[in-house]
Amino acid sequence: MRIQALFILLIAILFTSSLSDAIAGTDIYKYVDKDGNITFTNRRIGNAQKISVASFSRSSEQSGVRSSSARVKDTTQKERDVMRRQILEKELLTEEKLFTDTQNFLSHINSNPESGNNYQEKTVQLKNKLFLHQRNITALKKELARR
Repeated sequence: MRIQALFILLIAILFTSSLSDAIAGTDIYKYVDKDGNITFTNRRIGNAQKISVASFSRSSEQSGVRSSSARVKDTTQKERDVMRRQILEKELLTEEKLFTDTQNFLSHINSNPESGNNYQEKTVQLKNKLFLHQRNITALKKELARR
């Protein structure tokens, strides 16, 4: 009876540790849909771009002990900062292009108004998109100004 309880406990511990490893995946994907909405996820979506994520040491994290040598070298940090800036600049260009495209599409719809509720619905959706793109552009510019 005691051996069975230990065996069940051992299986539960092994299952829990393997489950946490499976859940904590390191792959992140960026997906832009046909409307320009950007989604980040840990699940593979068709035509999604895989984003590289720096890995971390699970052994130091699991043991709860952090060594003083865990500090990142200055050159490594500078490389990361350069890469981060490049990513932010690329995202800014993408958001500015999406803003311009949405603005042009809204102008086209306004110059050729359709009858009915569909026209008003499209206009509201496009104005909402413009607002979101402008907000993203502002946030990205603010973040780039800090660097």
